[in-house]
Amino acid sequence: MNFNKPPYDHKNMIFEKIPYGHHDMDQSDIDAVVSALKRYSITQGQLTEDFGQALANYTGAKYGIAVSSGTAALHLSVAALDIKPGDEIITCPMTFCATSNVVLYQGGTVVYADIDAKTLNIDPKKIEEKITSKTKAIMPIDFRGHPADLYEIKRIADKYGLKVIEDGSHSIGSSYFVNNKKFMCGDGVHSDLCTFSFHPVKHITTGEGGAILTNDKDLYEKTCLLRKHGIDRNEKMFSVKDRIGPWYYEMESLGFNYRMNEFQAALGISQLSKIEKKKKRRRDLVELYNKEFNGLENIIIPYESENVDSHFHIYSIQVKENNFFDRYDLFKYMRNEDFLPMVHYIPTHLLKYYKNRFGYKRGDFPLSESYYDRTISIPMYPSIKDFEIEKTINCLKKFIKLKLK
Repeated sequence: MNFNKPPYDHKNMIFEKIPYGHHDMDQSDIDAVVSALKRYSITQGQLTEDFGQALANYTGAKYGIAVSSGTAALHLSVAALDIKPGDEIITCPMTFCATSNVVLYQGGTVVYADIDAKTLNIDPKKIEEKITSKTKAIMPIDFRGHPADLYEIKRIADKYGLKVIEDGSHSIGSSYFVNNKKFMCGDGVHSDLCTFSFHPVKHITTGEGGAILTNDKDLYEKTCLLRKHGIDRNEKMFSVKDRIGPWYYEMESLGFNYRMNEFQAALGISQLSKIEKKKKRRRDLVELYNKEFNGLENIIIPYESENVDSHFHIYSIQVKENNFFDRYDLFKYMRNEDFLPMVHYIPTHLLKYYKNRFGYKRGDFPLSESYYDRTISIPMYPSIKDFEIEKTINCLKKFIKLKLK
């Protein structure tokens, strides 16, 4: 591969190598960004607040706060809970490292519980045994867009007086049912805070960006404050008597610069207006893949619980353990056939930093490790062409046929 050359033809948007994921953008998105760039203010304006509220309206939450990245959203959520050295947050290792990193930013301790082998989300049965007097929160991940068992996790959290931070980076638009009642990821019913990510390969994008959803007014106000350096600026501070005017502000706490700008927010608003159309396309692709790959020897297709409606972020298959081929063989073959597959994810506890600092090793979380060893994410995104999907299907089938000869 020529790394100095982009993997697609800019003029015709035809990929020379088909990626596992890619943003989906049209002229209305471009027009929205251009319009925002022509506004008087391109930062700390109304569009950013409008985007946060639009996300809240979509999910059913009371409050939405747009921020600079999904990692920023996670960090602000942990900071808003006043996590400090000695405090523990329970999560699972099958996630991008940011989920754990933000706990360390605050000096907290990450405690891992392994995943459920089917859903690939944190196993609620393994959470309770990890709870100690130092535990302050549980952080489930809606991996691949499949909602975690949020109802059961919330029940456990309430039992022990803990908070729930839902890492919904993969799950905007996903929903689940409890006793025939529908709940949306991010609606704030079974989590105190939910975070979204708007990286280009996610369901909707703002280039880089994220959001926090909550029904808790205090947490909302706290995250808003922390988002802009902990600075508060309001008219109550002005005083004719003391000759204090609109220049004045106070720093209430040690915050961060995690603001989203106006043209990012404009893109987000435009993208959000089309999210159901994007979801339908993803669901159609998942159904097609499932139909073509179900029963295919040595391949496991993604699992989806009966009580959920996943907005699939990635389509990750698993290679069964056998003597014919492994994940590496398939990955290499697809790369040679002009694909750019990916692996999601290296379990956090196996990363060098976490092994060196905390002494983690192979065997600590066997289900996460087993999934990682066998998984590969293949192309699946709304803007993918039908012939590219057909090429992906044929490639996988051809590979298996060659290996099983």
